[in-house]
Amino acid sequence: MAKGRILAIDNEKFYQRFYRNLLEEQGYELTVTDGPAAGLAALGVQPYDLVIADIRLPGLEGPALVDAIRKQAPQQEILAVCELQDVNIAIQAVKLGIFGYMLKPLNAEELLLQIDRCLFRQSVNREHRKLLEENLEFHALLSQYNRCLALLQVDDLDRFGDLLLDTLMELLVAEGGILWLSEGEGEQYRFRSRRGLGRLRPGEELITPGSGDERMMHAGRAVLLQDGRILVLPVCHEGKVLAMVRIETPTGRRKFSPRDQRIADFVADFAACSLQHILRIRELERGSLRAADRDVYNMAFFRDYAERELYKARRYNRKLSFVRLVIDNHARLKGRFHDRDMATVQSQMIKLVNGVLRDADIMALHSDDSFYILLPETDYWGSLVMQRRLRQALSGQLRIGDMHKDAQFDVYLRSAAFPVDGTTLEDLERVADRRMERLRTSLFYRSDLQSLPFWPVVEKILGPPDSLLAGERLRVPAAQKRFETSGRSCYGLMPRSRLVEILRAFCREVTESPLVRGVIYCGCSDFDALRGSLRSLREIEQTATSFFLLGGNKRVEWEMQRVMPIFIDEPVFRQTTFLLYLNEDYAYALFARPTAEGLVGFHTSDFYFVENMIARLQEQYQLRAQV
Repeated sequence: MAKGRILAIDNEKFYQRFYRNLLEEQGYELTVTDGPAAGLAALGVQPYDLVIADIRLPGLEGPALVDAIRKQAPQQEILAVCELQDVNIAIQAVKLGIFGYMLKPLNAEELLLQIDRCLFRQSVNREHRKLLEENLEFHALLSQYNRCLALLQVDDLDRFGDLLLDTLMELLVAEGGILWLSEGEGEQYRFRSRRGLGRLRPGEELITPGSGDERMMHAGRAVLLQDGRILVLPVCHEGKVLAMVRIETPTGRRKFSPRDQRIADFVADFAACSLQHILRIRELERGSLRAADRDVYNMAFFRDYAERELYKARRYNRKLSFVRLVIDNHARLKGRFHDRDMATVQSQMIKLVNGVLRDADIMALHSDDSFYILLPETDYWGSLVMQRRLRQALSGQLRIGDMHKDAQFDVYLRSAAFPVDGTTLEDLERVADRRMERLRTSLFYRSDLQSLPFWPVVEKILGPPDSLLAGERLRVPAAQKRFETSGRSCYGLMPRSRLVEILRAFCREVTESPLVRGVIYCGCSDFDALRGSLRSLREIEQTATSFFLLGGNKRVEWEMQRVMPIFIDEPVFRQTTFLLYLNEDYAYALFARPTAEGLVGFHTSDFYFVENMIARLQEQYQLRAQV
């Protein structure tokens, strides 16, 4: 192996032979050129430990030659050779940082000594740089280790997610990150946390990996995607992928590096231990805090869990809903059936409810006939959708009886949402209880309408054709009288133009409160005519309310997202007028038939009646679920 690689630049044949004879015999790898151009070309081909150059060469001399070499190799060591009369030029070159100079004629022993000194200094510098780099690497590793230790001190999933993303973004010098947690033994990954400029794309709230993704994730190492612009990191523990992280937008550079992958893998090892610890504690908490003989939690755990979720909701500006579930006829059934039979049906109810709830949702036993359900990251409308699913799951499944008697649990559900209905658990309990009391007096639950689809309910309320008219005076048969409620529901006669006036009033209310979520369903025989009557429809596009027109005389396409005409070719939409309006605080429903005198029918502000009629309308015509 050569002792070093040397480039000699000299235009004198004698010194070219001198360098060859002396240096090659000493074991150096030597390249000899006869001018600056050839020497610079040789520097472009491979690096050299030392350049020995005559600084009085034709074309380039002295400082100009040093500058040319340094442009080619900025850290290049240079030993200048010159005649006695050129010493001043050599001194100028030394001032530019070259190793030194020697006078011709050259002494072989002195030249070898100078070369040994130069190469020894290079060796010392290399060793120093190596030690410095190792020291910097050690301190960087120590800094990473100290940052990762904080992950082992976290016992909360939300704090863990934010800390993990912040740690990775800092160590990888990136601007955004997203975390998904495993669900269903790694079959799916649900979005949990986002930091910085991390972008959650449509459909990424819940990710189902494909076969290629699974191989990548179970490899347990960071992977660079999209030409290194994105780093994907699986967090694995004992071969199981607990979470998946995506780090985006490297700062000050185009892509992540292999070094970034090694850092991410280092952090992932700590994160896996921490996450496994958090999940194990969570499972132990849930297992040890369940109510006796029931697959639900006790109130001590529920209140503690709810307070933590409310804290997160306040801190991270999230939504949260509280649901009260009551077996309304529990006391009556308890006097008729054995306790074991009651417990069996109640266990079946709990199992069905848990089958509908998500992993983050919890259910607790409040009393023998009452349960509390907490829905994190769910607003009031989301809680209505959840109640609908629960009612569907429980429908017809809670029968209790023997050979002599038979009955069914009457399950009522009502909810309250943070922060609209309150900021503490006590506030939400009071609102849900108040709504539960109003539910018991609702038209929908004190009549025989619960099991009927949408149009049969309308027929029940309006009765046979012409049953509500006797000349110009309204007559309400006894069969319909039972649907009237003082202050909330009644029958009436009004001009046909009044429907448009009511719709205009709703449109004004919606546009004046654009952030309030709501939904309007209106039966319509002519889409274009109604659009011409409602000039403010386009303003609804800027609100949180959806307006659906159903029926029509032809299919139309409107360039609006919030106002949607849905053509349904059924005569009933021309024979019966209906209007349903629901927001977070108010509700209104109108069902009427057109007559010679005007519109005659029924209207109500019963919130729960309107909510259930909208749900039945959505079910009958397979409309997008709003409640």
